Amino acid sequence: MRLFITGGAGFIGSNFVHYWLTNHPQDQVVVFDKLTYAGNLENLKDIESNPNFKFVKGDICDAEAVEKALAGCDAIVHFAAESHVDRSIMRPEDFVRSNVLGTRVLLDAALKNGKLRFHHVSTDEVFGSLPLGSSERWNESEAFLLFLPLSASGG
Repeated sequence: MRLFITGGAGFIGSNFVHYWLTNHPQDQVVVFDKLTYAGNLENLKDIESNPNFKFVKGDICDAEAVEKALAGCDAIVHFAAESHVDRSIMRPEDFVRSNVLGTRVLLDAALKNGKLRFHHVSTDEVFGSLPLGSSERWNESEAFLLFLPLSASGG
């Protein structure tokens, strides 16, 4: 399998990349990240020489760059998002661009490339949180908590 992971240089995304390559060493991983305030290549430094790892710097809102980097991938795991509450209040347009338009670019690319499997990872700001140890689980039919630009944009 070949995974296309957006936001893979961020904290959560990079931990997923490490997990995946450790538990699925035969798979290939393409990390696509804009390297904004949230992305840091140091998070991936220890795997940069892994032959099954490739890093591509790019913006999820750039359809051409996404198409090029996505070639040959079987699934998209989408972590890339504007996700800081204070920033969403100060500059909501950045959240709409990245979280809404960028996600649309990725969904369009998934359809165009053979209806690729698409996993969208989000934050507790979108659906709320569950108590630690709870047996409850969230699913895609849950309502968004539309209190802030962050949650309204699906970040």
